[in-house]
Amino acid sequence: MELIILGSSAAIPVRERNLPSTALKYKNELLLFDCGEDLQRKFVEAGLKFNKSLKILISHFHGDHIIGLPGLLFRFGLNHRTAPITIFGPRNLFLYLFIHKKILGLKANYPISIVEIDNENKKLIIFESLDSEIPSKEVDLKNDIIYENDKYTLKYTEVHHSVLTFAYSFVEKPRYGKFKPERVIELGIPQSKLWKKLQEGENIEYEGKTINPVKEGIVGPKRPGRKVTYSGDTVPCENLIELGKNSDILIHEATFSKDLSDVAQEKLHSTSVDAATDAKKMGAKQLILTHISSRYQEDANKLLEDAKEVFPNSILAIDLMRISLD
Repeated sequence: MELIILGSSAAIPVRERNLPSTALKYKNELLLFDCGEDLQRKFVEAGLKFNKSLKILISHFHGDHIIGLPGLLFRFGLNHRTAPITIFGPRNLFLYLFIHKKILGLKANYPISIVEIDNENKKLIIFESLDSEIPSKEVDLKNDIIYENDKYTLKYTEVHHSVLTFAYSFVEKPRYGKFKPERVIELGIPQSKLWKKLQEGENIEYEGKTINPVKEGIVGPKRPGRKVTYSGDTVPCENLIELGKNSDILIHEATFSKDLSDVAQEKLHSTSVDAATDAKKMGAKQLILTHISSRYQEDANKLLEDAKEVFPNSILAIDLMRISLD
């Protein structure tokens, strides 16, 4: 499990920083938080695959967070993509992409779903392609969960910005402990696909016997899953604190330094100290400061120094930075 910073600037790109996007590599899947301009180039620079199962979570409809999305979808089509994509975001997300189809000829010739989060009515509005303006279905939102499978859950909350904006959490389900291949060898099970099932805590049938990997000491007992929270643009708010409780990593906008807190409040953004305070309140283990204003091209470390006074385990996002969550 790995985080990759694909863009860490705010509003406009600068030489060292692209516009906002963060990738989360998880098993055989990729998740993207926001899609800043020229994201497809960052995909190449980061060595990310263009044909991998993908979920994209758009925080809001300010250009620096979404302009890269159509270009990325165009690129997928040119690469003859076959893997599915699901895109989550506020209402009118489908309309945004449908207009690109009608005017610019965007062709999503691969499996694509658009999931609009109707925050007001607590529903998910789901479109299964870009071909029809009529939703395929509507689903009631429960416990702010927008997606769930047997490995993880995706949750959202509304945060406080100048337009409707969401923050998201990736919450991994409890996972089994350390895998002990020497124990599998002792049991005489040859290396094969069965090993992967055992590693994931699944019972297997072998030579007429049911092998329970926990009882046989092949894997340790379950451990808590990992949690990553992405703030979107926001001033400090209780919704974000609640969503991000006990996060392993909090990725939080830090547009301004503390001496411009009045500007941050006026524009409904956060300072690096605000981000650090949020991390401390929610009991996060690590804070990544991102969405850095272009005014700090030469002295972005000032933001980090201020944050560390409140939350020592803070780091400053740098484009193409990789953070392991093993």
